[in-house]
Parts: sequence; structure tokens; C-alpha cells
Amino acid sequence: MKALITGASSGIGRDMARCLANRGYDLVLVARDEEKLKRLKDELEETNKIKVETISMDLSVEQNCIDLHKTVKDVDILINNAGFGDCGNFTKTDLNKELSMIKTNVVAYHILTKLYLVDMKAKNSGKILNVASIAGFMPGPLMATYYSTKAYIVRLSESIREELRKEKS
Repeated sequence: MKALITGASSGIGRDMARCLANRGYDLVLVARDEEKLKRLKDELEETNKIKVETISMDLSVEQNCIDLHKTVKDVDILINNAGFGDCGNFTKTDLNKELSMIKTNVVAYHILTKLYLVDMKAKNSGKILNVASIAGFMPGPLMATYYSTKAYIVRLSESIREELRKEKS
């Protein structure tokens, strides 16, 4: 069994990698910080006797997401976890940083979910976890863009789940 985890160098992504490694999954870990990925790879391979591949990549670049899918095939689990936030009054926060956030938190999830879901449906097997946040269920003053990206992920995931449920009935 093999799992692909984005945003794997720290936080939830790192912890999910540890949990899946403990269950014997081989892992493909994706994040921008190559050094943190290498340290995690060494830890997981030594502790769990599994195979770990690391890919240092910026998922805010759409082509990188497409290339990732072309490079890493046949995964059993996709965990879309890459993302970041920013805080401040909407009229004062940096537009370029917000656009990068939307590309990472929304566009990358969208691309990877679509591409891997097509593969999983073809083999009638696989799971996708799109990591969102409680922020996806409420307004977010001073974090408007972040909360909005999480709302997109919640609604996208719920919509896809409903489509898949209806296909089975």
C-alpha cells in the first residue's frame, strides 16, 4: 500500500506520515522544504522499515501538480494537506500572497483530487482525504482568504462524495 501526502514536512502532514508509516504504508512525501522532508524520510525508514520517496515541490504552480500526478502513479491514499494562511484586514493583506494561498489551498487540491480520483475510479479502489478546517464552516474576519479556501475544500469534498454515493446506488 502506498500513500501520497502533500504538506508532509510539518504539522498534520508530518503526523499523518508517521501514522501511516506505523501501519506499514510506503510513502511519497511532498513539500517545499527539502531538508525537513529528508529528516522525516530518514526517521520513518529507520523506525518502520518502509519505502519513503520525497519530492520537494511548490504546489502553487499548477504544472507541478500535473507533473506530480504523472510521476507518482498507483497510490492507494491521497492526502491533500499542503496549505498556508495569512492574517490581517482584507484591504491591507498582500494580494500576491493571497493568490499564492488560493493556488496552494484550492487549485492544487482541485487538480490532485481530480487526477487521482479518475485513477482510483478506474481501479475501483482508493481513498482521498482533503484536509480542510473548522474554518471552512464559518466566516473568518482577518483571515478572509484562508477561511474561503477552506470552505471551497469542504464543499468540493462533500460534492464529490455525493456524486460517488449516487453512482453506487
